[in-house]
Parts: sequence; C-alpha cells; structure tokens
Amino acid sequence: MKKTSVSLRLGLVFGVVIFFTVAISYFYLGGQLRSLFYDDLKNQLYKELQLNRQLLDSRPEQWDDVRASDRWADDVGAALELRVTLISMKGEVIGDSYIASERLPFVENHLQRPEVQQALIEGSGESTRFSETVREDMLYIAMPLGSEKPFAILRFAKPLSQIHLFEAEIRRGVEGALFWSLILSLFFGALTAVFFARPLRRIAEAADNYVHGNYSFKLRIKRDDEIGQLARAFNFISEEMKRMNQQEEWFRAVFSSIREAIIVTDSNGFVMLGNPAACRFFNLDCGQMIKTGAGRKVNDPRLLDLFKSLEVSDSPVAKEEITVMTDRGERVLQVSAMPVIKDRISQGTVYVLNDITRLRNLERVRRDFVSSVSHELRTPLTSITGYTETLLEGAINDPENARHFLRIILQESEQLTALINDVLDLSKIESGRIGYRFKPVNLGGVVKKALNLFSRAVEKKGIALHLHIPHDLPYVNADKDYLELVVRNLVDNAIKYVPEENGEIWVKASEVDGMVKVEVKDNGIGISQKDLERIFERFYRVDRARSRAIGGTGLGLSIVKHIILAHKGKVEVHSRLNLGSVFSFTIPISQQNSKTERNR
Repeated sequence: MKKTSVSLRLGLVFGVVIFFTVAISYFYLGGQLRSLFYDDLKNQLYKELQLNRQLLDSRPEQWDDVRASDRWADDVGAALELRVTLISMKGEVIGDSYIASERLPFVENHLQRPEVQQALIEGSGESTRFSETVREDMLYIAMPLGSEKPFAILRFAKPLSQIHLFEAEIRRGVEGALFWSLILSLFFGALTAVFFARPLRRIAEAADNYVHGNYSFKLRIKRDDEIGQLARAFNFISEEMKRMNQQEEWFRAVFSSIREAIIVTDSNGFVMLGNPAACRFFNLDCGQMIKTGAGRKVNDPRLLDLFKSLEVSDSPVAKEEITVMTDRGERVLQVSAMPVIKDRISQGTVYVLNDITRLRNLERVRRDFVSSVSHELRTPLTSITGYTETLLEGAINDPENARHFLRIILQESEQLTALINDVLDLSKIESGRIGYRFKPVNLGGVVKKALNLFSRAVEKKGIALHLHIPHDLPYVNADKDYLELVVRNLVDNAIKYVPEENGEIWVKASEVDGMVKVEVKDNGIGISQKDLERIFERFYRVDRARSRAIGGTGLGLSIVKHIILAHKGKVEVHSRLNLGSVFSFTIPISQQNSKTERNR
C-alpha cells in the first residue's frame, strides 16, 4: 500500500476544512444578502408608495379619462423605474406603466389579486408572484388611495430579476473569492502541515532508528509545546533503551560466559531461558527462545526428574547433588534451585547446575593416590623392616643369609627411591611447575640415546631390537630431556614385559599429517581390553605382583601421558592379551629445522 506523507494529508485536511468553511459561509451569506436586498427593496417601495399616496389624497378630475390616469402611471413609473398600476375599486386597471392605454380594457380584472385584497382589508398589501400580464416574477405592494374614502388602488411592482442579477453578481464575486480562498487555503494548509510535519517526521525517523536498534539518534527540537515534550520523551526513551541494551549485552556476555548450566523456568514449568552450557548439556534451543521469547516444554527425562526432585524441597533455595547420564558419559551435578517470587506469587524458578564430575573424580583420584602411595610405600618398608630385624636378631652372623638379606634390603630401597622419584616427577609435571624448553629436536638421536641406556638389559634378556627411523625425519618441537624420558619409559616397559630368549621390540618413527609419530611395539604378554582404559592412571598395574617383582612403580605411563600432552601431542595404546602391545605418541613438527642440531 502506497504511503502518503503526513504533511500532504494535513495540508488536504486544512484546505478542505477552510474550503468548506468558506463554502458554508458563502451559501449562508448569500441567503442573508438576498434577504437583506429583498427587504430593502420592499421598504423602498413602501416609502415611495406612501409618498405618492399622500400626494393623491383626493381623486384627480382628469382621471375620468383613462388615458390621463394611464399617462400619470407612465410618468411615475418612468421616474421611479417601477411598474405603476392604478386599479379602480371594481378591479379594473385604469393605468399601468407597462401596458399601453389602448390595451387596458382587455386586461384581466385585478380585484382578486392577493395584494389588492390585502390592501383593501389591512390598508396595505404585498405579494411576490409570477405576473401573467408581463410574464415575469414581480414584487407587488398595494395601498388604497383616498383619505376619507378609497377611490382607487395604487400598486407598485418591481421585477425580481434585479434581485437575481444582484445575486448573480454576488455569486460571481463570491465564487471567485471561493476559488482563490481554496487555492490559498491549500497553500497555507500545506505550509502549516509542513511546519507541523517536519518535527513529526524527525520523531518518526527517531522511532524507526530505535526499532532497528540505533539508540544514538537524538532529536534536537527546542520547543515548549506538545511536540517538544514528545521529542524530549523520545530522547529520554533513547537513553533508557541504550542503557538497557548495554545492560542486556553485559547480561548476555556474563550469562554466556558462566561455565555452570543455568536454566530459568516459568510458573508452568516451561523453560524460558538457558545459557550455552545448559543448551549443550540438555540439547536446548536457547537461541530460538531468546529470539522469540517463547518457552519450551521440557521433554528431556533428565530435566523432568531433576525438576520433580527439587519441587519437594521445603527450603527457599534447594540444593541437591545428582548423577545423570549424558553424551559424555555419567556426570555428577550439584543443583541449586531458587524460586522467583513477585507479590508473594511464584513467577518461576532459576536452576544452577554445576558439573562437579571432575572435582569428584579428583577427589577419588586423590583418595586412590593416597591409598596407592601408602600401599606402595608400606610394601618395601615392611620388607626392609622385617629383614633388618632378622639381621639384628642374629642373622647378621650368618654371612650367606646376611648377604642375601642385604641384597633384598638394597633392592627394596632402590624400589622405594624409584617410587619417590617418580612421585616427585609426576607431581611437578601435573602441577605445571616444569618450565619446558621447546626447540627443534632430532628425534632419531633422542631414541638412539635412550636405547643405548638399555643395551645391557636387552642383551641380558636376549631381546631382538628393531629400529626404523628415516634419515629425513623432520625435527620436532620438544624439550629434549623430557622427550628422552618418554622414550625411556616406553622402552623400559616393553623390556620388562617381553618374554626372555624370543622377545622382540620394534621402535619406529614416521611423519603423519604434520606430526611425527613414534611407535614402540613388543611381543609381550599384552593387556586385556578392560585394562586398556585405565592403563595411564597413576599406580595402575595390570599384574601388580609381576610389576612389583620386576621393579615397576605404576607411574611411568602416567608421566608419559602428561609430558606428551604438554607437548601438544597425543599418546595411544593398542594391545591384545598374549599378543603384545603397541604404545605410540605424536608430537608437532618444528617450524624451523636446525642444521646444527641435525649434525649433532
């Protein structure tokens, strides 16, 4: 639909109002002027008729001749520019300024004319009618002549065409004035409309800016009338909307950055609002809720159970810890529910869900860690204490047994030292207190150096060692010492768990998708599927008795995992029971390969 400007509509309204005002005035004033002119004409006729009546107090003797009376009527009519008629008491026309004397005998009797009858009865009479004699609308006024006894009726008549001519002149003048008044009224109406519409247009422009979120638009209308008040109100609304919009942005930023899941429901249990954490957790369409402002019915059974469990609480702020199954597995949530009360009526509830799964896992790990450390320390300390007491009780005097006991004490002491060192290393790694010195490192040199440390163990156990490292392998971005520790731990594990005489270990490296991948494969006892998920946990051993017997602390693989993660890499294990294991890790390639490091 085509829009029409306010100024045009106001101009049309003002013009039409002024036009109709002038038109109504024209018709009203025309009628008034016609009435005034008619009354003035009638009064003039009365005066002239009265004057001539006084002059004819008695009947002139020459009126015995009709031609004489008709001549008198013609003279008076010519002087006054009127139709003058003399009527005898019998109704015969004896003189008429409009009719020749020879035609007078043929004129219709006028005794029954209304003005004549009224004059005979009341002393004067008037009538406005169409004259059959002269074929024209006339105004008639009649009076009897003779003070003592009426001898004739004198009638003056004026054609109404003069009134019509005067009225036509007035109409032409008024119509011209009406036309120009219409033009001027439209012009001045348009000017007035433009004058009023300009500030309204500015206000409409400001409203359009506010609708589209531009609250910086200001109205500069300095007036004290209603438009000025409206402009000041719009400016105030602009400031308030800008402040509210800024607060809303802050609220959204804070609301979205909160890690805890927050859900807001109305009094009917519909979800009205949720932050991104809650949307991801329960698959809610929060964007649509914010956009439309419409709530969503809860269909998630986890949320339904949660809401039901918190509804029974009598506390204003309900807190509960629940366990739910999600896409990421089982999660532990600490839930707080606070009702929104307004005028003592519940408007809804705010739920804050804090995922404390990691905290509970850390608590479990801490308990397991304390328990494991205590157990790992107790075993060697018990052995050391027992053999020391045996020696003190006299076994020290038996050289052969004493030497055997001392070897066991030394072995347990070394195991205890290795455990403490691994615990300290793992503590430093996990706490982030280690300052890694990353630089381009030749991985082949690190692997060879680590393997040289185990040459005696490999030879003693008869293990076949296979090394496959390309000469053009790119440098990696790593801390050389800690990377060597990772290789040592993996190779040490492989040596411990391969069988004697026919044991084999493969160490190879390759470039894969911008990373360098290192694999340590053995044909050892392997790992069962249920143990693979926990193999990198602290103190976790597949075979505790065997691990302790061969000197393992249960911390090596955990240390490997944390070091590789610090290098922005990834560590994996693939194994099947009695079919060997493959431990692998990937670390990023260095952006700059140093020739100096390569020559080393």
